[in-house]
Amino acid sequence: MKKLCICLSLLLLVCACAKKEDSKVLVTIDNDKMTLQEFNKELDRIPVNMKMLVATQSGKKSYLDKLIVKKLLLREAGKEKMDTEKEFQERLADIKDQLLIESLLKKKIAADAKISDDDLKNYYETNKENFKRQREINTRHILLKTEEEAKQVQGKLIKGEDFTGLAKKYSIDPNAGATGGEIGFLPKGSLVPEYETAAFKLTKVGQISGIVKTQFGYHIIRLEGTKPLSYVPLDEVKDFIKQKILQEKQSELLEKYIDSLKKSAKITIDEALLKEDKAGAPEKSDKPEKSDKQDKPEKQDKPEAQGAPQPKK
Repeated sequence: MKKLCICLSLLLLVCACAKKEDSKVLVTIDNDKMTLQEFNKELDRIPVNMKMLVATQSGKKSYLDKLIVKKLLLREAGKEKMDTEKEFQERLADIKDQLLIESLLKKKIAADAKISDDDLKNYYETNKENFKRQREINTRHILLKTEEEAKQVQGKLIKGEDFTGLAKKYSIDPNAGATGGEIGFLPKGSLVPEYETAAFKLTKVGQISGIVKTQFGYHIIRLEGTKPLSYVPLDEVKDFIKQKILQEKQSELLEKYIDSLKKSAKITIDEALLKEDKAGAPEKSDKPEKSDKQDKPEKQDKPEAQGAPQPKK
């Protein structure tokens, strides 16, 4: 019992210290004060994807400065009685209406749009072709400036010298010293066309191409590995599928909800009055508008001779 009392005392002491710490005034703007607790509440309201911006001391200081500016501007708006102006009241009413509609739809639509694991699996199987991974290849290359240099290195390869060693020694690819000329696994459409055409013709790991010319120079390519056509696993695309199904379900539920509201309400439209309403349309005048310009063809410059070759710049 004594130990329990001690623990409770310590807990109360910690809570008291925490409250005291939170109640400390962080910043004072004239007579207006902001406590540490109020500042922390503002930090908590920041979206998760923006939290990193206030993770550092400088980030917190920058955010505090924004809050100070906000308070100063709100104070000035109060002095000017901006909240009583007609334009402000109209905009406030629009925002209020929008928030009310959003809250209603969130309550009526979002809550009903539940997604099960079976929904995810069914969508994945039905749309599996959308999650296809194309065949990928991993290549290694030696890049030379001239065709003559490429032929010399090709001769060394024919004699059996190590491809990786030659890439590190002779290749002008800036990464060759570290990678030995390895490019990594890539699908079609990721490489320079001439290189890609030659590389994808290689069928066996270790097979070496001829000399391939590209805008970068002369390449000798070796196939290092292949990955066959495959499908992205369901676990990797679950979040994407969930969002996709959610949007579709919410759209369907919204349409049904709106239809039900229309059916349950008595709506009458005066079509004749709607047709007569020409507000904003310009009135037609019986008199033709006078124009300062006469209906004479304007004088045109003499056309240039057609078909004359233009000099290359």
